[in-house]
Amino acid sequence: MTRLAIVRGKFLNAFDMQSYEPLVKKYDMTAFGSLFPYHSRFVFPTLKLPSPMDVPAFPYKMQLLNRLYIDAHHLFGLENQLKGIDVVDTAETYFYFSKQAMLAKQRGFVKRVIVRVYENIPLNNEGIWGRKALKAYVRRYADHFIAISEKSKDALKKEGVISNKITVIGHGIDTKRFFPDKDHRRRLGRKNTDLMTILFVGRLEREKGVYDVIDAMRIVLQKTNIPQTNLIFAGRGSEESRMKKIIKRYGLDTQTSFVTVPYPDMPDLYRQADIVVAPSKCTKTWKEQFNIALLEAQSMGLPIVTTRSGAIPENVGDAALFCVEGDSQSLSQQMIRFIQNPSLRVQYGRMARRRAIHVHDINIIAHKLDQVIARSVTTKQSL
Repeated sequence: MTRLAIVRGKFLNAFDMQSYEPLVKKYDMTAFGSLFPYHSRFVFPTLKLPSPMDVPAFPYKMQLLNRLYIDAHHLFGLENQLKGIDVVDTAETYFYFSKQAMLAKQRGFVKRVIVRVYENIPLNNEGIWGRKALKAYVRRYADHFIAISEKSKDALKKEGVISNKITVIGHGIDTKRFFPDKDHRRRLGRKNTDLMTILFVGRLEREKGVYDVIDAMRIVLQKTNIPQTNLIFAGRGSEESRMKKIIKRYGLDTQTSFVTVPYPDMPDLYRQADIVVAPSKCTKTWKEQFNIALLEAQSMGLPIVTTRSGAIPENVGDAALFCVEGDSQSLSQQMIRFIQNPSLRVQYGRMARRRAIHVHDINIIAHKLDQVIARSVTTKQSL
């Protein structure tokens, strides 16, 4: 049986790993994380290694660690742990553990290395000394690249990777775990309601459009007559404290809640929602790379309002209403369209669920991953 190592360090998580679960009987898989990854319980074993990323948070932590290590995603002892591995599936050209995988390959410890790439801005993450050379080294010795989106593929090509070494495979979602029950479907289509729940899931950061959500909520309350319209922020981030102050200043604190939910319980959270919003916006150094929350919302059959930041259009297709980035008026207008039109909510909810089943289901994504991994084992030259 082919031995497959999935290396993600601190960023080892259930969102990503669910697409590998259908392959557990075909490959001898081990996930490699840091000592304290986001998640570590999967249907295949996890090996945890020390990493600078595990250092407790302190001011300017990442700036300091990235300058000490070129990139803080270093897994101590990884090269030796990869001895006898057939295929390494690592992430990003600028994560240091990707270079470690290449070093293990050069020492004859592993046969092939595949790099999964999320970055969609060419030449990004090169400001730190040594980072540009690190990325070039990984690009040179990788056997193949899996780009999360066409945007990521374009970025790789602009950095010099040839097209036939890149396969585009998006994230997957387990549509059997994330599904709308009958009561939730009925609620989406109700004509008369005294309760409407808006849900945001993700990092509480400016680029995710969290302040646009707050401003849009204030506008929605002024222009609609739903007796109780609630807003839920599910996630954590550096803007949380300031967001709460603004929400209180606007008088929205009684209608707004902040929650963190274990991943297995996320479907229950989505079943509380009538509309999901994800108004991400681009910055000079970041564009939305895919957005797992949008996959979950699609699988739950929910109406979605989002933007065209980065790879979002590839993610949702036509199964969402789009608003203008950074424009709370535009966001509120689309939210109000859903609030005032039950049939539109039902229509887009059905479109979203169909897209999740036919485009994003983990069995579809796992099959695509399997094709790349299997070819890497049987092909003598790089793919």
